[in-house]
Amino acid sequence: MSKYLVILTGSPRGGVKTWKTLFDLIINPLNADLAICFGDSFINKENSYLVSKAKFDWTFEEPKNWKNYFEKHYSLNAIDFLLKGSEYGMAGGLDSNTGSGGIVSAVKDIIYRNHMETLFNYDYIIHTRADQYYVDSLPIFDKDDILIPQGEDYFGICDRFILFHKSYAEKYFSLCKFLEHSEEKGLIPNIVSPESTLLGHLKNEKLYKNIKRIKRINFTVTKKNEHTRWRVAKYHLY
Repeated sequence: MSKYLVILTGSPRGGVKTWKTLFDLIINPLNADLAICFGDSFINKENSYLVSKAKFDWTFEEPKNWKNYFEKHYSLNAIDFLLKGSEYGMAGGLDSNTGSGGIVSAVKDIIYRNHMETLFNYDYIIHTRADQYYVDSLPIFDKDDILIPQGEDYFGICDRFILFHKSYAEKYFSLCKFLEHSEEKGLIPNIVSPESTLLGHLKNEKLYKNIKRIKRINFTVTKKNEHTRWRVAKYHLY
């Protein structure tokens, strides 16, 4: 059995040329298994490549309004936290707010609530977005290292790619508990963004000391005319 599990979340953008870089530089060299965790609205003919390659298909019924997800599983504390970052995309997915912070947080929670048993069958977990184009492989690392690429920190720490030992999995994916209890603990960041929230959560879970920033091996892409919740892509690859 493989020692590595790669979990893809987020909008599957970029097409097959993009996803093949993930296989060529990350999944195949590590002999890793793949899990996909997308809303069902993203599963179509274009994305069948990822579905066919995945060992685990954790597709879920996507809420029309992610606010309903938080109302079902958490108190208003979590929603209030997300809304504090509406200017920086943290409330994305709730009502008409832009960005994707609420969605990103909820998807971590879906994994936390439903798939931890599977994660514990592996030694290392890689959680990354499905719109990342890879240009290099991973460096050598120690067991206790948490690998996060340099750049795109946006008041916190990059949330596009992370590798960690399975012993950190419950702490990492319990992000929504941080949203729920951060105010009572005085842990709300000065600027609430997805990246500052992740950094605050990792510090609260005493994982910050294990972070090893590596040179950037990936960047965010989209195909022409694909919808994004972030700014329009600027540079042409092909």
